[in-house]
Amino acid sequence: MTLVSIVGPQAGEIMLGGAVTMRILEDGSTTGHRLGIGEITVAPHTDGPPQHRHARHDEGFYVVSGTARFTVGSDVHDAPAGSLVMVPPGAPHTFANPGDEPAVLLNTFTPDLYVQYFRDLRAMVEGGTPMTPDSVAGVMARYATTPSTEYTPAYDDRGTGRPVMVLHGGGGPASVLGLSAALAADHRVLTPTIPGFEGTPRPDDCRTVADVARRYLDLLVERDLHDVVVVGSSVGGWIAAEMALQSGADGPVGGIVLVNAVGIEVPDHPVTDISGLPLDRIADFSYADPDRFRIDPTTLPAARQEAMAANAAVFADYAGDPYMLDPTLLGRLPAVTVPAAVVWGEADGIVDVAYGRAYAEALGAPFTLVEGAGHLPHVEQPERTVAAVEVFLGASVPTSTAR
Repeated sequence: MTLVSIVGPQAGEIMLGGAVTMRILEDGSTTGHRLGIGEITVAPHTDGPPQHRHARHDEGFYVVSGTARFTVGSDVHDAPAGSLVMVPPGAPHTFANPGDEPAVLLNTFTPDLYVQYFRDLRAMVEGGTPMTPDSVAGVMARYATTPSTEYTPAYDDRGTGRPVMVLHGGGGPASVLGLSAALAADHRVLTPTIPGFEGTPRPDDCRTVADVARRYLDLLVERDLHDVVVVGSSVGGWIAAEMALQSGADGPVGGIVLVNAVGIEVPDHPVTDISGLPLDRIADFSYADPDRFRIDPTTLPAARQEAMAANAAVFADYAGDPYMLDPTLLGRLPAVTVPAAVVWGEADGIVDVAYGRAYAEALGAPFTLVEGAGHLPHVEQPERTVAAVEVFLGASVPTSTAR
């Protein structure tokens, strides 16, 4: 006979007491450990645990009464009674009760992994160890959970299959959305926004391309993704190269495709400095047929003009001095251990073909020239560019599957 669990109002296993009380209603023994359920009662004006991320389980919160305040990275959301909050693996989060009455939350874990965390936490306190950020972090680590005081970069996530990360350049995330959409037909595609672009937060310690690369790698690790092919356009290609170098042989990056990437120093082939140029002049350097893509910014809504100006300021800050290059990068590229490919628009007026071939030579990578395209071949010649990326994806066999 199949057993049914019925837990009364005063029953259950009390894990924590005081300002934050956890009562376990289902410890997984009835559900084959697929689901654990707890009831959290948070006293008025009380903070929850330090912000953290789970790598191996989903967590849910249903607000039964009162109002809970959820912090997700740098975003804050107030959830009144009747609200449901679902937290997937990798998402930074914590909760608090800012109100004048207790907040009661139904807390779910799928699978039930985190039930044992609360038992261990109770045992730690009963053993005389106080709950401090360091002691709590030590217990969290046993259950694939890590503290998180940083935000997660904004990103779009679509499609299924082998994971691909598509990185934009100075044109912002909109400049690669067509490429992302095309690849999402057969792959899972993540398209992050460079911190600071489109009004997204930019932490104080995210000032360089290497900093962005580190944060994107953190995102892949937090999402438990492996063998990720990183496709980068312009500055995004520079970021992709840095990601491959930082990731190493055992990291989450499984390959890189550089599309008219900047970042290296090639004698007699400098990067054209387009900082401060009006959009119509930038188009002259960026496209084989600039008149097709020329934009008069005065015809755009004021809010969009302001956003573009803000993006340009962020872009200029990342560009650094010397402009758009790391003098050490070319010499470091032979240390890249993952498969690589270089795709280049032949009419690029920002970084010419010789510059692209220098990138390919340093990586020992195949070089594909896209005719009828400039700095953004995925915009001017999308079918040819997507085909070149798909050839690489077909030839680059993943060593494992995304988990």
